[in-house]
Amino acid sequence: MKINTIMLIPLLVAVQTVNAGNYSDVAKITSVDKIYKTHTIREPYQDCYIKEFYQGDGDGSATNEIVGGLFGGLIGNQFGGGSGKDAMTAAGALLGASLAHDDELAKSKTGRVVSKEVCETKYRSESVKRLSHYRVEYEYDNRTFTYTTKNKPYGDTVKVNIDISPR
Repeated sequence: MKINTIMLIPLLVAVQTVNAGNYSDVAKITSVDKIYKTHTIREPYQDCYIKEFYQGDGDGSATNEIVGGLFGGLIGNQFGGGSGKDAMTAAGALLGASLAHDDELAKSKTGRVVSKEVCETKYRSESVKRLSHYRVEYEYDNRTFTYTTKNKPYGDTVKVNIDISPR
């Protein structure tokens, strides 16, 4: 029995020594400020409208121009001699491709007008101020302190924990 009592005495002394430097007191609140943050909210919406398009008879590919260039080059190759033959082949290829392109444009302009609904996703933005936290200022022992909290303090005092330790 005496052994257990002897072991408990240092433990009790240590607990009292730790608690001897800590106590609670009350401090006067001098101000409470609401702190706001601005949040931006983006909301998507669809903006739809009718758009008119030309729908031509042309196919929109470069096939006609390539074929026109080949035939023009073959015909141009029949004329000229020496280096002039090469020039006539190149001129015939360019003329054939150009004529095929002009024909393609003429076909696209003789098409009809088609209406089609087009929709785009756009965003509405709205800025909203929301309460973030409270900044509480209090006075204790003729000194001013501040802290932040999510909860608004009630009353005009706040509990403070005092820790005294030797230097």
